Amino acid sequence: MNEAARSYSTVDVARRLGVSLQTVQRWVDSGRLKAWKTPGGHRRIDGRSAELLFEQHEQTMGASAAAVDAAVGMPARAAAPRPLRVVIVDDDPLDRELIAMLVQVALPGAQLQVAGNGFQGLVMIARHAPDIVITDVHMPHMDGFELIRNVLADAATRPRLLVAVSAKSPKELAEYGQLPTEVTLIHKPFEREAFVAALRQR
Repeated sequence: MNEAARSYSTVDVARRLGVSLQTVQRWVDSGRLKAWKTPGGHRRIDGRSAELLFEQHEQTMGASAAAVDAAVGMPARAAAPRPLRVVIVDDDPLDRELIAMLVQVALPGAQLQVAGNGFQGLVMIARHAPDIVITDVHMPHMDGFELIRNVLADAATRPRLLVAVSAKSPKELAEYGQLPTEVTLIHKPFEREAFVAALRQR
């Protein structure tokens, strides 16, 4: 296999994931994707780095459909025309299902996408430009603080409502970092009424 076969252009990666070229370039700049520049000044994405991302994306898309079907008992495509788009990011599958069910209670007909980690969540957010993002704060590899910073930095996909969820007490959470003031924080275990009210105040 030659060098060209082991690399991708930024356009290739953007097209494959269904995200903007600018999003891929930001991932390269932040080190999410390994890349180098050719003598002509063009960026090439390391093949292994890109393929790992493609695999994660395909797994996430399949898991997303299955999780939503299990949680709400119907496929997202059956939602009403022009539904609200919601992305849920949580590494705990039980919490993902619970959040999905609470979203359906608060926002009947919402179109849900779920991700099991922060990086997968960023791919979904870049692709779907959701109205609402709900993310766990503590996750492996990329935690909720970093995901939130990335989401708020991108005006093109910035959601109307950004919700962080955490099992930590306010004091414990402060030891990890401060959430931006525009982020709504909800503690686990969830209080159904508080969660539903927060989403309905979008």
